[in-house]
Formats: sequence, C-alpha cells, structure tokens
Amino acid sequence: MANKHLIIHSNQELKHKVMGLLLCTAQEYSAILDKNVKPLGLSMTQVMILHALSKSPTGTLTVNQIKATMLDESPNISRSLNKLMEHGHIVKERSVEDQRVVYITITDAGRQAHDDADANNDGVDLPLSDERMQLLYELLIEIDDNQKK
Repeated sequence: MANKHLIIHSNQELKHKVMGLLLCTAQEYSAILDKNVKPLGLSMTQVMILHALSKSPTGTLTVNQIKATMLDESPNISRSLNKLMEHGHIVKERSVEDQRVVYITITDAGRQAHDDADANNDGVDLPLSDERMQLLYELLIEIDDNQKK
C-alpha cells in the first residue's frame, strides 16, 4: 500500500496533496478488488464485462456495446473476452448480416462467476458515514463537471 503519510505530512500545496491522496486511494481500492476476484480466475475488466452482460435484458451485447459500458478505455477487451470464452463464461457469435459485428452472450457459468465476484467484493466499502459518502460523491461529480468545461 502507498505511504500516504508522506503525502499528508509533506509541504506540498494542498491541491497536490489531494491529487496524490486520490491517486493512492484509487490504486489501493483497485488492488483490493483485483485481489478479491483473482481466486476466481478473473480480472476486474472481466468482472465488468460479466456485469454488463448480466444487467443486459437479453444477456447479449455487441462488443461495441460492452466497450461503451466500461469505466476505462481498456485495450484488453478482446483478450478479456477470449479468456471469458475459454472458461465458458461467454459465447461469441458473429452477425450474419454484418460480419464486423460480434454478439457476446453470457452463459450460466458466466452468471455464476459474476455473482461469485460480487460476493467476494461485497464487503469492500469506504470507511465513511452515509452523509460523508454523499458529500464525497457530490465533490467528485463537481470535479467531473468542471473538467468538461
């Protein structure tokens, strides 16, 4: 884990401290989530793909639809899809009308893997009250809104 103590007690400007703490905290929580799904043979990218497919009304999405649901623009979507297919979590089917379009369908094993990953990460929470969590959420939204300007 990052030594946030060095940031907190540094003589850096406040904006640099905040940015550093945000980065460290995000990396720490990302590592925790990754560690929790690793025993299932999954990456968080794969879990996010399974999540998108599980929440789809039909259980089927195109590759481009899956990419649109991802939190980051990971170049590993194709590799992640291939791994999920190898493990029987998804099925790929090329469109008859347009060979460039590939449909991805979650299998029962994929739904179970998604449920297991969610269960493994169920206890991961920020140590904040509901009120503080709401405040943090609003501040992050404000940051996002200001970046778009």
